[in-house]
Amino acid sequence: MLLTTATSFLRPAPGFASFIFVHRRNQLLLAGAVVMAMIKMMVFKHFFPYMDFTSDTGSYMETTLKHMDYNIWPIGYSRFLWLFHQVSHSETVLAVLQFTLLEVSAFFFYFSVVYIFHPESYFRYGFYAFLLINPLFPFLGNYFISDALFLSLGLTWITLLLWILHKPTTTLLVLHGLVLGAAFTIRYNAMFYPLVALIPILCSRYRRWQKITAILLPVVLITAFVLFVRQKSYEHAGIRLFSAFSGWQMMNNSMYMLQYVKIDSTGVPAELEPMHKLVYQYCTLLKQGKGRIDPSVGSAFMWDNGGPQKIMLARYNQAHPGKDTYTGWANVAPLFGSYGTYMIKKYPWDFLHYYLWPNVKQYLFPEMEVLAAYNRPYMGSNLQNVAAFFTDGAKEKPVGKYGDIQLTLMAIFPWLIVVCHVLFLEETIRYLIRKGIRRTSRKFNLALLLCWTFILLNFGFSVFAAPIVLRYQVLLIVLLLGYTLLLTEVIDMPERSPEEIAAEDERAMLGI
Repeated sequence: MLLTTATSFLRPAPGFASFIFVHRRNQLLLAGAVVMAMIKMMVFKHFFPYMDFTSDTGSYMETTLKHMDYNIWPIGYSRFLWLFHQVSHSETVLAVLQFTLLEVSAFFFYFSVVYIFHPESYFRYGFYAFLLINPLFPFLGNYFISDALFLSLGLTWITLLLWILHKPTTTLLVLHGLVLGAAFTIRYNAMFYPLVALIPILCSRYRRWQKITAILLPVVLITAFVLFVRQKSYEHAGIRLFSAFSGWQMMNNSMYMLQYVKIDSTGVPAELEPMHKLVYQYCTLLKQGKGRIDPSVGSAFMWDNGGPQKIMLARYNQAHPGKDTYTGWANVAPLFGSYGTYMIKKYPWDFLHYYLWPNVKQYLFPEMEVLAAYNRPYMGSNLQNVAAFFTDGAKEKPVGKYGDIQLTLMAIFPWLIVVCHVLFLEETIRYLIRKGIRRTSRKFNLALLLCWTFILLNFGFSVFAAPIVLRYQVLLIVLLLGYTLLLTEVIDMPERSPEEIAAEDERAMLGI
């Protein structure tokens, strides 16, 4: 139980491995998870026998096959695919591997929370049931994109932070740094993860030098990766650039407000004038009847072949014949980033009204995007390269067996995000009103603060800098649901004496 007797805190708890593999109830829970995962994957593969693609797939495939150290998307997933290629060339094996990584990381989180906080009802069985029946993991694992790997690393990273609060060791310190560094190479959303990690690290029982090391290790790894990519970009494209995508995204985001405002051309810096003329012409056409584009579409402007960004890219390619796609993208990205930043600073309130506020609503109810349908039939250019990547992908396999099932199942999850936000906020307020901070251990309160910090930073990053789609918010769903169940259990249990709480904190200090 989350709330146990004071004497039980003085008895050493079994090791984590014994807790899972020796304890009878946990043996059954683990066995049930393994059997259900196997059944779930076999049933899923009956309905959806082939991996799915998105527009990002071609970039990952090209980066892997050409051994590139740079590209529009982060190269970490391509390195993972290269390692996979040393063992197997089967798309079915890749789908099973990605699904397995998701299941293992999710149940690592589950059993760690059970071991550390001792829940006995809502979380132990409610969250377990969610993991058993959750259809998101098979679908995410079946995509030839980085989402499954990034989510696996994210769940592992959060779990390691809980372990740092519970029983900090040098091994955990190193593992945390490696996992966080690896996550950043998969997707740049992880750039705010070191800020979240400050809470458990600074509040842990580490010595001062260990805390400094725990903070600096992921920063050093991330910095080394950034410098490596910048150098490789310079060697290939002649420009030291870490993320070609960020400049494109910044200008894309500013375009959502520019299609509404009366654009003032006075004072535009000389280096931005050619770009500004294209934007003015494009937005004028939108206002005259082409129709406004809603932020829910995501990165619509940067992919529009008739839009100012693609036109400027075409001009660069025309002036520099023979250059590859990445070189063009990278060399125009700084211009796009500067223009987007300039316009956001010039029209801050319009940016808030026409982009940030719609994104807030989008955050609470994200688009299903590629998860809404089976996309492989429409990825013809990628299908041409499948034979080079998979031995069982040589033949065109245009459709899954039961495509409508995907839309029906995925339509549940945007609503689940809304419900989880409401319930988590309600349970947090109830927790504060009933003085839950005084009724629970320091370790639990820090874990709750950790969750809130992640939610707020994820909210800020998503609303301002990233496309908001369902597949980017799966870690949020897991945390909201898990912590809501934990909070409910804490609030509904009887109060403890200060002595019992002190005994639990003492037990945490001893790492028991």
